[in-house]
Amino acid sequence: MSSTTQPGTRSAVDVRPLARPTATSRLAGRSLSRAVVQVGGLPLIPSALAVAAALVLWQAATDRAVLPPYVLPPPARVLAAWLQLLQNGSLWHHVSATLSEALAGFAIALLVGGLLAYPLAHSETLSRLASPFIATTQAMPMIALAPLLVMWFGLGLTSKVIICALIVFFPILVSTMVGLRSIDRELLEAARSLGASTRQTLWYVELPLAMRPVLGGVRLGLTLAMTGAIVGEFVASDAGLGFLMVLSRTNFDASMVFAAALTMAAISTLMYKFVGWLDQALITW
Repeated sequence: MSSTTQPGTRSAVDVRPLARPTATSRLAGRSLSRAVVQVGGLPLIPSALAVAAALVLWQAATDRAVLPPYVLPPPARVLAAWLQLLQNGSLWHHVSATLSEALAGFAIALLVGGLLAYPLAHSETLSRLASPFIATTQAMPMIALAPLLVMWFGLGLTSKVIICALIVFFPILVSTMVGLRSIDRELLEAARSLGASTRQTLWYVELPLAMRPVLGGVRLGLTLAMTGAIVGEFVASDAGLGFLMVLSRTNFDASMVFAAALTMAAISTLMYKFVGWLDQALITW
């Protein structure tokens, strides 16, 4: 294939970092600066209004006694329970336990899924051989598999990390494979015709062009990692937001259950938003 650029072809632009990596660094810095500026201008008012509307409806439901207080406590009582957790120091204890499980499982899934995605995306034979095993990781509901993992690996951190990794692995793997397979083959051929090695093609062509689907999988994986940590803590644990919810439910303390659940939801939302900001910083096209 000729290396001359034809109308509508962007191969010369895509492989330019092979010769000028410093330009790529400067572009990444400018992209990050733009992303920081964009974050400051995010439309927070609609989100704040939505939260305020939900609180008003919640308060109205409790005032009208739609459900008994031990099922649906008023927002003020939930806030008091959350402040109690904050003041006695147990909030950070439980949050740190859940976060350590979720982030460790996510990191393992990201590493394994990313490493497996490249050969599977480039080899149809390997993809067909591995697909039954990959599907098996999602065939059994995790709530049914979690007790077995706790029996095999004990009540400590390991079993929860494995649960999180198994939940996150599939979206990370699939999104990375989709991103790599969606790249125009002509761009890869153009990079190779200009003398790019396999490593250079991966770093300067494939990874940038597959970044958006990959970050989509990362965004989903981070939120699922929190879910996996909570599921593991439901089965057996002595710390974490899931443990706190189980303990509060046993004590019929609905306010504490809501406080723990809303804390988990807030953390998951922040993780989701963080990857969105990262998307803005890394992807400019």
